[in-house]
Amino acid sequence: MITIADLCALDQSLKILKGEQTDSVSTISSLNVFIENSLLFIGSKKFHKAYMESDNLDGTEAVILDAKLWDSLEQDHKKDIEDKSRLVMTVSNTAMAMSKLSGVFYKLKYDPLNFQVDGRKMGSASVHPSVKVAENVFIGEDVTIEEDVTIMPGVTILPNVKIGKNTIVFPNVTIYPFVEIGSDCRIHSGTTIGADGFGYNYADGVHHKVWHFGGVKIGNAVEIGSNVSIDQGTFSPTTIGDGAKIDNLVQIAHNVEIGPGVLLCGQVGTAGSAKIGPFSVFGGKAAISDGIEIGAGVQVAGAAVVTTNWGDGEKLGGYPARPIKEWMRGMAFIRKNSGKK
Repeated sequence: MITIADLCALDQSLKILKGEQTDSVSTISSLNVFIENSLLFIGSKKFHKAYMESDNLDGTEAVILDAKLWDSLEQDHKKDIEDKSRLVMTVSNTAMAMSKLSGVFYKLKYDPLNFQVDGRKMGSASVHPSVKVAENVFIGEDVTIEEDVTIMPGVTILPNVKIGKNTIVFPNVTIYPFVEIGSDCRIHSGTTIGADGFGYNYADGVHHKVWHFGGVKIGNAVEIGSNVSIDQGTFSPTTIGDGAKIDNLVQIAHNVEIGPGVLLCGQVGTAGSAKIGPFSVFGGKAAISDGIEIGAGVQVAGAAVVTTNWGDGEKLGGYPARPIKEWMRGMAFIRKNSGKK
């Protein structure tokens, strides 16, 4: 637990509107995956609206709002927040506050972990007798591996990982703490699951790190190619739905939500907090920008870059991506008027 006084010491612009310095919080959460007694950041009108409409909360949350946002709210809206929240604070810069405060909660979660001693030696790892474990494998403390899993040479499984039945982990895969992998998955060589997301806030000539500790949650029957990077979520998990298939050299950033049955071909890049609907398909080297959402059954042509939200069933191409027929007409027009065939 971290006291509000500790947080105020890290960012002196924090101002308590409701609550006391002796109050405490256990972690930082997001609205979609809320943890009891958590801190929530509200830095814009969009997040304020989502917070007020959320039904995932239980009244134990502490909220930190951007001071300018708070000042812009009408008095009755301010009262609604104070009535809804256990603790209410404002801060001059929510982005920098996130960088400063996230490190404390990262340490709270990660410092107690033992990265040096194999969990089998410690007696804390639960590995089913049917599991096949090759030589030169590290299995961390409090890891759970279910029936008929195969772990090949050179695999590193760090603490608090869960792996479901019949999953195969090929050589030299690295799985960071707090990753959950479902049953009947195949994870190919060189892949890394659960590394920190690429999140920084720039101030005073320095890129200040946002500390990630949200983990990764992978569904059942997922296949992940070689040398794929899947970053953990900032404060809630990066998620991959049942039956998704991910080709080699794909980048999945923090907080990304990949729906069931999605296909991502080689070298696809997904930026942070993107959402890809069920059974959508991305051709090779295609990309989706941060925070963008697409619906179910969307087809994205190779090398296209999705920069705006799209609904179900769209067929997209180009940069910025747009309906494929429109893109093809545009390309034909350019060729015709440039004299190229």
